[in-house]
Amino acid sequence: MKILFSMRHSGALRNFGSTVEELARRGHQIHLVFMMRDKLADDRLLESLTGAFPNVTHGMAEVSKRPWLGLARATRSTVDYLRYRTPDYRDAAALHERAAARVSSRVQALSRLPVVRTPGGLRFVTRALHAVERAIPPDPALVRLMTDQRPDLVLVTPLIELGSDQVEYIKAAQAAGVPCGLCVHSWDNLTNKGLIHVVPDAVFVWNEAQRKEAADLHAVPAESVVVTGAPTYDQWFTRRPSTTRDEFCRKVGLPAERPFVLYLCSSKFISPREAEFIVRWIRALRASGDARVRDAGVLVRPHPRGDMRGLDGPELRSLRDVVVWPAGGANPVDTDSRNDYFDSLYHSVATVGINTSAQIESGIVGRPVFSIRAPEYVTTQEGTLHFRYLLSEHGGLLHMAANLDEHARALATVFDRTAEDEQRLREFVRGFVRPQGLDVPATPLLANAIEALARSTARVPQHRSLGARVLRFALYPLAARMKAERPAVRKRPGSPDGQSRQEGPVGALR
Repeated sequence: MKILFSMRHSGALRNFGSTVEELARRGHQIHLVFMMRDKLADDRLLESLTGAFPNVTHGMAEVSKRPWLGLARATRSTVDYLRYRTPDYRDAAALHERAAARVSSRVQALSRLPVVRTPGGLRFVTRALHAVERAIPPDPALVRLMTDQRPDLVLVTPLIELGSDQVEYIKAAQAAGVPCGLCVHSWDNLTNKGLIHVVPDAVFVWNEAQRKEAADLHAVPAESVVVTGAPTYDQWFTRRPSTTRDEFCRKVGLPAERPFVLYLCSSKFISPREAEFIVRWIRALRASGDARVRDAGVLVRPHPRGDMRGLDGPELRSLRDVVVWPAGGANPVDTDSRNDYFDSLYHSVATVGINTSAQIESGIVGRPVFSIRAPEYVTTQEGTLHFRYLLSEHGGLLHMAANLDEHARALATVFDRTAEDEQRLREFVRGFVRPQGLDVPATPLLANAIEALARSTARVPQHRSLGARVLRFALYPLAARMKAERPAVRKRPGSPDGQSRQEGPVGALR
């Protein structure tokens, strides 16, 4: 097969590198098209894949100059923003603020009108915007790409970024009659980003919870959702430690004669100014009435996209038996960095974090996972729908405490673990990460599902209805004006470095 795989940036290979490798091993030709540069500027996974497999190629998307681009982005961003005005997101202030940054003040004012705030009014406005989306034609350059290169399949990830331009790949594939699928990127994507504006032929999800999200939140037909498990975590099931516990403790600078707790930092969006919280957390441990907790070492692992302020400051350095490692964070994409990450999890007695996918990896390795209801992070913990899965799904993963004192007492339980505790971890991992069975890797299942989609009955090119074509004609002057007012290259909202973001949808197969 010839597969065109649209990714936001090469960092998506952290989650789908194993899938691309599996497809390449099966002899398929995969062309990766990136919408922007990886924010971590780390192309090691991409270089490894393309170096090992000549049938894996890549290219950057070009900036589109078509007149509909501005209207398409504004329409999608508005629909994405309105999702956070629904009752499901009543407590999701941080998500609402992030979506609000992508729309104009006039759109925000419109959403506050009494008639729009009613369920019926919100549905009416959303349906009207869906009609605008259907009227906007697919990018003609991408339609020509489909015709000229004739890929057997188009895949996209993550697709659900706020106001995403990746929708153009789905629309172009449908216009050309090419099967298309969405590979859900991570555990939070269907709940805390944007919506699926144009439904592809298949949506590949991790588990039954995501299957329900796809149907209930994105109106994806049940028959189009395929549960495969989470391929990004396959690598941790069979990995073994590269060091003994004593060797690891000497390597990072912790006392080997005592157990240590691993603190897993979260992204900057989830936990800004996290170092301040970590200091309070460690002081709560040092005040514990249980000597095992009070005297435990602490290893703090920075998030590669986290808030690093204060992690190398005097307050943390003054605390005994506390190490921040690796300094500045690390992106575990090669053998050495993966070994370091796995060894950190494996040799710890327990892990603690605010809200991070590393908590799921801790469960896979078999380590108890703890968290605290921190007042400053209330909107990015239980204010996000996906975090609640860690509390309740398949018996729950997290030991959640209401405050630091309660947490310090709960942490003492890790020294007296029972068989029931071990079983609880396994049940969560099986249900959430590997629903087909703990010994069944997800990567081959996803590759099988992708091949099955490509072999499905040939699609007939889709054509817009007469009503959509009439609306398109009426909207063209607005689209042309927006194109004249808005450049195709823009800065990412909230980007501290002002990095440009090129979001044109065109990407040639090479």
